[in-house]
Amino acid sequence: MLNSFRTYLRRPEGNISITFAIVAVPLLLAAGSAIDYLRYADARTDIQSSLDGAALAAALPADKTDGQRIAIAKLYFKRNMRDLPGGVPEIDVDVEADTVTASLDTTIPTSFMRLAGIDVMQISERAEVVRPSAGKAELVLVLDYSGSMNRNNKYQNMTAAATTMITNLDAAIDDSKLKIGLVPFSAMVYTSMDKDYVSQASATQTWTGCTQDRAYPHNTNVDTPTGDAATKWGYIDGNGENRSPYDCAAYQNNNLKIIPLSTDLAMVKSKLASMRPVGNTDIPLGAEFGWNLLDPQMPFNEGAPYSDKNNRKFLVLLTDGVQTSGEFGANGSRSVQNGNDNLVTLCTNMRDAGIVVFTIAYDITNPAVTTLLKQCAPDRYYEPDAGGAEINQVFTQISRQIRNQTARISK
Repeated sequence: MLNSFRTYLRRPEGNISITFAIVAVPLLLAAGSAIDYLRYADARTDIQSSLDGAALAAALPADKTDGQRIAIAKLYFKRNMRDLPGGVPEIDVDVEADTVTASLDTTIPTSFMRLAGIDVMQISERAEVVRPSAGKAELVLVLDYSGSMNRNNKYQNMTAAATTMITNLDAAIDDSKLKIGLVPFSAMVYTSMDKDYVSQASATQTWTGCTQDRAYPHNTNVDTPTGDAATKWGYIDGNGENRSPYDCAAYQNNNLKIIPLSTDLAMVKSKLASMRPVGNTDIPLGAEFGWNLLDPQMPFNEGAPYSDKNNRKFLVLLTDGVQTSGEFGANGSRSVQNGNDNLVTLCTNMRDAGIVVFTIAYDITNPAVTTLLKQCAPDRYYEPDAGGAEINQVFTQISRQIRNQTARISK
């Protein structure tokens, strides 16, 4: 027998068997550990998702006691969390004046890792939601007032829907915690700013007038103008598409002036009611100034810092037509295509900054425009017809999202 075993060891298959026997245990441990880790990762994902939902469900109601909020969170977690080994664990819920926090510290048993002396893996997850009573919101409505908005009562229906939206948000978000601004745009934007930010400004400190976009790439960001003339806005009037009756005097007469972020919502609604369409269409110009209103840098500094965890920033961009105005691009010239490209860049940059962007293709079927607006706000795009019912419904849906996102999950 001993001689037979020695003979087997000298054969190639004998060496392979011994080698496999030696490495089999660590190979099985490695494969089994991977399975244990996948189970652990899946459990963490499920727990975090259920904690997020539980905290949000407890934070949103306006008329619940702290005890009721705790019960809501625990019930939500129990109903939505899949069973772990040993069942669904109990979560901890902390209700503060500004936040609701749901957390869980638990362990899950291992299978294969036990071979290495690891019996359990620890899981510690939490979700914090800012309550609506503490949440703040900044909203800029970037609205198309080009001449085509005169058709089919479109600007009247838009004004009514936007006014209702402001009223509803005012009722849903506590006083002084909601700021709203307006950017009426067509081929130009009529505004006031410090003269140092305008290349052809007069000697007075505050400049008021109409402008088009800045030189590229400054027309795709919100960097404050410097002493370099290329970074400043320019006063453009009385030539090309901006000749009378579409010059800056027409914008002034039609009350198409920017309203910076304000808590005086009665004033905002009054200004909105007085605005009338004129001129052609420069969609990215409206978006550019809308972002400037939300950004805390000059020339408009009413916006909160991006670091304010209780504050959310929203921009609603509505247009009813194609881009007709040229904009500066990387080639140094002005073209409509540059304007389209700039809009996509602006929207991407705004979303990257944490701004929630909504787009509305109002009474538009042209795929060139609808595709562009979908790119601007991939998950928040709307396409209502010219009637008042659909545009009102869209603004209602957006206001509901703003209200809910003001109570938000804070990681």
